[in-house]
Amino acid sequence: MLPADEKAAIRRDMRERRRSLARVEKFAFDAAICKKLAALSEGRSPIAVYLACKDEVDLTDFITTLVSRGTTVVSPRWNGELYELARLDGVEANSLRVGPMGVMEPVDSTIVAPGDVAMWVVPGLAFTRDGRRLGYGGGWYDRLLALASPDAPRVGVAYSFQIVDSLSVEPHDVLLTEVVDEA
Repeated sequence: MLPADEKAAIRRDMRERRRSLARVEKFAFDAAICKKLAALSEGRSPIAVYLACKDEVDLTDFITTLVSRGTTVVSPRWNGELYELARLDGVEANSLRVGPMGVMEPVDSTIVAPGDVAMWVVPGLAFTRDGRRLGYGGGWYDRLLALASPDAPRVGVAYSFQIVDSLSVEPHDVLLTEVVDEA
């Protein structure tokens, strides 16, 4: 297990590296990642996505593709006690609200059980190719992923610099099945 100060250092470094990406480079990387996700998701529904904040990989193109296909898309939404997966009708302002952590979330009240999700797209700060993930430290995704079907792919998305050689795993950490980057 990584010591807390080492995890904090990796988180700081990755946030800074994401922040320093040039806008044009970020846009191109996001588009490449969304294109790969669109191919991976073909024929799957529902698909769980996140709504990007700050300098995360922006999934807007991917979400728009899914909605245009008629795929059921869900995203985490705070219900006052925990995060649940609510249907996401699109990325337009009338489909979203600001959640308590300042993260956008669906306004739709249709809830989908984590075990019914056919594919997960998961954010993080650092990943390994073998599926280890360093998130933001709240454990929210690990709690949701613990309820996922074992057959559902759990796909981390990252810029190539976020993929590291090793990360330790804690007992509550859920491994991803793959990591997609722009490269």
